[in-house]
Amino acid sequence: MYSRYGNPYMRRWVRSQNRGEMVVEQEAATYKGVTGKSVFLVLLTIGIAIVTEVALWLTLYNVAAGNLEPDKLFRVITVGAVLAGVAGVAMFIGAIVLIFNPAAAKVVGSLYCVMQGVFLGAIAGMLNLYVPGVSLAALLGTGIVFSACLLFYKTLGARISSRFALGLVIAMLCFVLVEIICVPIVYLLAASAGNVALLLGVQAGIAFFCVIFATITVFWDIQNIDYMVQVGADKKYEWILAFSLTTSLIYLYMEILELLLRIIMLVGISKNK
Repeated sequence: MYSRYGNPYMRRWVRSQNRGEMVVEQEAATYKGVTGKSVFLVLLTIGIAIVTEVALWLTLYNVAAGNLEPDKLFRVITVGAVLAGVAGVAMFIGAIVLIFNPAAAKVVGSLYCVMQGVFLGAIAGMLNLYVPGVSLAALLGTGIVFSACLLFYKTLGARISSRFALGLVIAMLCFVLVEIICVPIVYLLAASAGNVALLLGVQAGIAFFCVIFATITVFWDIQNIDYMVQVGADKKYEWILAFSLTTSLIYLYMEILELLLRIIMLVGISKNK
């Protein structure tokens, strides 16, 4: 059974296919086609991220790494933050375009991944100033989680029912409400008491929950891709399926990265006591 929830880019087309609104115009989508396009978009994102981070290290970050004076470090990080912000705005525009014109997934999706790579490269470069290698660790973690999802789906036959998905979405919405209402209060109390460990602990807990949700989102995408191929969706939808999986993987990567940072900071505080 397909899932009615998960990545919004994929969810719309799964529903349309289920209602019989999609017609095969040329040939049906294949696992090989979706896999190839997914690999292309993922490698494009990673490649641009590496190029961006290397370029920033050669021009800016290496200076800050050798001299962490507050003024110089602030200027360097500001440049990286502005670059990430510009890329983020471009990504937002691309996402809006794809919502209304999914047929442009091949071109707009590729440009989105380029901007996503710039965004990740800028962020990873700034984080590596403080925690060298953390971005690589998050990348390895993402690969391990994705491999585990494939293993559970293909080998063990695990599936997510729509009822379970709905329950998880409701739980996520409740979690967001709690975070909006209660977490700021905890932050204020911890900040007033100077309890940095409590702040980091709350942030780590939030990141852990988001990692779980991101993992299930990736699993949903795998399940929905399988469904779309099995029912014979048109080959032109391979790009939107690949783009959906790529965005879910990057979301998972960002959440793992945040979780690792919180854990490392907590460990550092405990060692300094």
